[in-house]
Amino acid sequence: MAENREDEGEEPRERVERREELVNYLRKLLSCLRDTGRFLKIYWKIVFAIFWALFLLPFLLIYDSSEVRCAYVVLLMGGYWVTDCFPMAITSLIPVVMFPALGILSTADTCACYMNDTIMVFIGGLILAIAIEHSNLHLRIALGVMKTVGCSHARLLGGLCIVTTFVSMWVSNTAATAMMVPIIFAVLRELEQAGVGAVFKSKIVDPERPDIPPEIRPTKITRAYMLAAAYCSTFGGTGTLVGTGTNLTFKGIYESTFPEAEGISFTDWMIASFPQMVVNSFLTWVYVRIAYLGYLRPRSKDAEMATIGSEGEAVTNQVIQERYKNLGPITFHEYGVAALFFMCVFLWIFRKPGFIVGWSELLTDIDLRDSVPVIFASILMFFIPKDPSFIYSYSQDPAKRPRRSSEGLITWKVIETKMPWSLMFLLGGGFAISRGSVASCMAKRVGEALLPLRYLPPIVILALVCFFEGTLTDFTSNVGIANITLPVIAQMCVAMEIHPMYLMIPATLMCSFSFRLPVGTPPNAIVTVSGHIPTNWLIAGGCVPAIYSLIVEVIFFPTWGVFVYGIKDFPDWARYAATGNNTNARC
Repeated sequence: MAENREDEGEEPRERVERREELVNYLRKLLSCLRDTGRFLKIYWKIVFAIFWALFLLPFLLIYDSSEVRCAYVVLLMGGYWVTDCFPMAITSLIPVVMFPALGILSTADTCACYMNDTIMVFIGGLILAIAIEHSNLHLRIALGVMKTVGCSHARLLGGLCIVTTFVSMWVSNTAATAMMVPIIFAVLRELEQAGVGAVFKSKIVDPERPDIPPEIRPTKITRAYMLAAAYCSTFGGTGTLVGTGTNLTFKGIYESTFPEAEGISFTDWMIASFPQMVVNSFLTWVYVRIAYLGYLRPRSKDAEMATIGSEGEAVTNQVIQERYKNLGPITFHEYGVAALFFMCVFLWIFRKPGFIVGWSELLTDIDLRDSVPVIFASILMFFIPKDPSFIYSYSQDPAKRPRRSSEGLITWKVIETKMPWSLMFLLGGGFAISRGSVASCMAKRVGEALLPLRYLPPIVILALVCFFEGTLTDFTSNVGIANITLPVIAQMCVAMEIHPMYLMIPATLMCSFSFRLPVGTPPNAIVTVSGHIPTNWLIAGGCVPAIYSLIVEVIFFPTWGVFVYGIKDFPDWARYAATGNNTNARC
């Protein structure tokens, strides 16, 4: 009996020990999981970079062909671009190493993609834009237009849309939005001090925790101005070839894929894209008024809040007049930059306009492209002084004689500071992907896989491509999406015997139309942060522009765009690119 009791006493002891061992094991496991979670939180970028490369590696080893090797590089770069695990510029340099190593392109051919006519247009256009910003010419234009249009919310919003769209045609959409935000806040704060409306409203998250600072949220009026600035800067960038990086990406990919085709000219792009830009900006003005300012709803609370009255209009007018007055009289610096800007635009438009003999055709028989005028204007900025004090060098009054030379309209230090050099590598990486995907036949294989779409009407195919691009561009870089998708779309057009421009140009424009997420484009991020706009509000507000921009594109390009470019028939040079050149002869 005693032995039985002892056995019975030992059994629970063993259970306790096993339980303690299990608890200790679970504690160690939880500790290990916490440490692993902490490690991944800190080092997730490099972990993903290694994992993604290893995950794709078996496909490269099993299916050893040029198409798969190129697809490996494209998918590797796509994963890095989407997650931003490396700076985009560094990811864009991967083809310099991997294309020659995998036998896709030679080093010379790959490196040539990183410096060509399109990238020189990009560099020159940015120098011109930086000079406009450096001279404050863009601010004078903005305040001048807003001073002219009037001071009700509807008119001010209209002026904002016009100015932002126009400025964004020539400078980056980031700079256009960043320029308008302080002007918007200056006007709205003066109205708030006058008792007309409010800029922000506070909301206490938890009444039981008064120590937590309240959430700051914009009023509907502030949201209307912020979103209008972001949307119109995006639309404005599509109006000219230099307005945004995606346009130049298309130019480089198109001209390298179809070398026998006539290049993309500044004039044709502007004539074809300007109408859809104007319509989209006008629809933005109407949309934000309906959604946030009570337009067509005169008895609504939104309409009541948006009515500022004569006192409010006087305050607004005073603010804009004062800010314009603070700029002082127009300077020689602004005159000089404006003159070079209009000279460059004139040379772009009349380089080879088609309806008359262009100046480039009179000058030489050599192929002269859009990089020549903009680089010429950029060089002249270092010749022309910012301050023309040299004219007083022989003045009889010693006080007027200059004591030191004036700097040029722009300086290299300013360019060095404000030039987004990384975007140059991003464009080059995209051109390398395009050239490699054609040389390896990857783009052709993917395009042929989409051949069943050829039985659909062309306009339906156009709508599907635009919808796909407009959805995808909300999640990552616009230029990155263009780099990956445009080569495939080009080969898909060749396989279906559709003119490549018919799908490539609308797809390029849709790459810019990102409205629903802050990561989609910098203007979204700027207004989200400065305007304290939650992401869910941005998503809700951006759905409507995403819809009407798609509809406008599907209507305008098959009509006006096709007429401007004359692209009704499948061209012989595209058929030659598909079957006759040395690259595709291997496919």
